[in-house]
Amino acid sequence: MNSASAALFEEHANFRKREADAASFLGSSAKRKKTEKSSSSSQKTNRPKSTFGRSKTSTCFPNDYHTSSSSSQSRFLILAKIVEKLKDCFLGGTTDAITLDEIIQESELIIESSDKHWLASEALLSNEKIDVKKVEGINKFVYKSPLNLKDGKKQTLLNLLKNRHEKCEGAVTIDDVRDTISREKADKIIENLIKDGQVVKVTSNKKEILFYTDPAYKLKVHPDFTESWRKTSVEGLDDKKIWEFLDKQGYYGLMKNTPRQSHLTNKPRRGGRRPDTMKHNQHVAHKLEDYSEPSAKK
Repeated sequence: MNSASAALFEEHANFRKREADAASFLGSSAKRKKTEKSSSSSQKTNRPKSTFGRSKTSTCFPNDYHTSSSSSQSRFLILAKIVEKLKDCFLGGTTDAITLDEIIQESELIIESSDKHWLASEALLSNEKIDVKKVEGINKFVYKSPLNLKDGKKQTLLNLLKNRHEKCEGAVTIDDVRDTISREKADKIIENLIKDGQVVKVTSNKKEILFYTDPAYKLKVHPDFTESWRKTSVEGLDDKKIWEFLDKQGYYGLMKNTPRQSHLTNKPRRGGRRPDTMKHNQHVAHKLEDYSEPSAKK
């Protein structure tokens, strides 16, 4: 073999070597791309789905809502306890106004600073059952009773009912009386007034109401009428059956025998409207002179 053929063989061997290196390089790069692609796809599958613009904090909204609702409920529970505490102090005879810190201390409440600010700046100031008194720039609070019964006597309540009756201001509920004076004392006073016939108790809409009994409207009814009224029962009867019952008993109703009203007819007016006539110089009638007589003589 000459030198030329040896060179060709060497060159062909180098070419095959380079071809094998290139094939191995291409195979490794394709394998690397495939592994990178699989890893990226696995990352995409593990990535959380988008929430269409919702923020991360929006997923916590239900918890925040329940927290806010429960906090508002606790606030109003605290307010109710404070009102009840002031009411107990008032009914017990303590009518002096006290500060919010004193109320919290006497009620043994544990209140956060935000709830305390809400009570001092809004809740206690606008509550209809609490009276606010400002002493040296500090707000003090006391229970506001629904009725003005300072001495808590029987005659005071009777005068109040009488005054409301005369001014047509309505009646008074027993709950309002119990919220003004102690329950035992209120029940005793109401029982005595009803027993004396000065007050009437009526139940309306599940509430017990007190009305003043005006002696001017006390009518003397003959016992026979009272007995007849109590014997006669009209329960479950309509108007027609009541009329039939009265007819059978020989009575009649007033509306059955009332004279019929004659229908008035509109009579036509006589004549028409007189035409307006103009009158001239009426304001100087006394100054006018008549010159017709001298001309007649001529």
